[in-house]
Order: sequence, then C-alpha cells, then structure tokens
Amino acid sequence: MYESIFENYDAFYNMVLSTTIMCNTPSETFYKDATKIIDFIGAAFGLDAKTVKICSKIILEDLAELGLTTDRLAVYSERRFGDNLTDIDVLGDIKCDVLAKLSEMHDKPDAGVNPGWFDYSHYKTYQAKVRFCKIESAGESGNIICARQAGILKLLGIGCSVNLDYAIKRFTQCSLWGDITSIRYLSYAYKLKKDDEKSKTYSEVVELCKKFLKSGTTVIPDNVKNDFSESAKTYFVYIASIVQDVVHAFDKKNIDYSFIEAITSEKLDYSDIMSYINNYKDLSWKNVTNAIERPRMSLGFITKQES
Repeated sequence: MYESIFENYDAFYNMVLSTTIMCNTPSETFYKDATKIIDFIGAAFGLDAKTVKICSKIILEDLAELGLTTDRLAVYSERRFGDNLTDIDVLGDIKCDVLAKLSEMHDKPDAGVNPGWFDYSHYKTYQAKVRFCKIESAGESGNIICARQAGILKLLGIGCSVNLDYAIKRFTQCSLWGDITSIRYLSYAYKLKKDDEKSKTYSEVVELCKKFLKSGTTVIPDNVKNDFSESAKTYFVYIASIVQDVVHAFDKKNIDYSFIEAITSEKLDYSDIMSYINNYKDLSWKNVTNAIERPRMSLGFITKQES
C-alpha cells in the first residue's frame, strides 16, 4: 500500500507541506480545500488516481493528529533503540519534517513575516481568505515555500479568485531560484492554459534538473544534449547558473525578485542574462528595468543563445 508513496516521496512531501501550512485543525472547509491541493499536486507530479486517493487518506486521516510542534517531539521521545518501526512511522517522520520546517519559519522568520503565522505550538483557526493573505504576505520576503503556495492557491482559487497568470508568475520566480517542484507546477499550469509547447518544455526542464541540478552541474553533457529541446536546455542553464553563482555563492536562500524581474526583461538576450548572473555581485543588473532601450528578446519564453 505504501510503496507507491515512497516511490513518489517528493509528491507526498509537498502534499503534506502544502496542506499543513494551511491549517492543523480538522474542519469540513479545510478538508475540502486540502483535497483540492492534494489533487493538484498529484496531477502535477503525474500520479494515478489510486495513489492520490491513498495520499489523501494518509494525510487527512492517518497523520492528522500530528499537528503540533510538541506532537513531533513526543513521537521521537517515545522511540527506543530496537523498536520495530513500520511504514506508517516513516510517513509520520515526513509529517514531522514538515512541522520542523514550519517551526523554522516561526523561530527564524524572514523580514516582514509575522512569526505567529507559522506558530504550530497550538491549533490554528482556518479561514481560507485570511490564510491566503498571510501566506501571500510571507511570500513577499522571497520565501520559496510561501511564494509557491501563493501560486497554488491562486491557481485553485482557494481564499482568492483564480488567476492562472499570477500562479505562473509565482512558479516562474521559484523555478529560476532552483525549486524543481515549482517547475513541475509551472509545466502543469501551462497545460491548464492549453499551451502544450511550454508545458512540454518545462517538463523537460524538470528532467534536466533531476539529472544534473543537485550534482552541481551547469553544463549539460554532450551525450544527452540531443534528448532535450533547445528551449529546455537554455532554461536549465539559467537555473543551474543562478543556483550555483547566486543562491549558493551568496547564501541567497530567498528569491531576489528584483533580480528575477531584471533577467526576465524583454530587453535582454542570452549573453546579457548570463553576464548578469555571473556578475550578480556588481549589481549592474539593477539598471535593466530602468533602461530606455527598446526590447530585443524575451526570456519568457525563452531567449535563444546567440551563435
């Protein structure tokens, strides 16, 4: 029963995260919205209906009682060396990992973020519109989890009106900062928009990132270059370069929206974009959005590499 969950760990983890960040108190309204979120993530990850249904039951029933920071600590304090831990214990650990992540957002909040929004030492009330406002505000700091979640809520119309273009913008910002999950969501969002070409391209970008991003690779090996479109390869190079030369080099865990706005400007071509990424520290990219020149090429979607 649980094997399909473990095979799709990333999908399950994101389902747990994206539902738990909304609320930890059971209610009919929360379950309805949480089910929409789980279904969306399942579709974006390409899970079959049976697996999604299993995920939903585990998250909304089996793991529902793990809702507080103290619950997480209690689970670990009760374990003893030699205990025969089961698959459900593994799933419980995933929920505990999510609670730890939310606790981190509470204990070390980003500038402008009210830490009370992510205080899971108590049961939280749930009102979709209020929760959306808090998550969207937290996303203004560049926090990837909140920016991505705001995109999900806008795509589904939870606590807000449906706005697919807004969701695409949020997923794009997170994607360029190296968030592979957001690239999946971006591909699915374009599918909903009936733009099959962009959906396919971002699906290819996901595969490239899975193969090379986590290993620190920024140059695609020659033996796989023919397996992917030029657009996908170019976009991967942008992402990989930003991750290595900006995110890791300057410990910029939060999205620099100003930088993303600059390098996605229609005024830039491939060489310009790579130059600004490679020279992030000198801040010359700040001049882009104030430039007077007429546009040449666009990153969205996607600038072609000049020969």
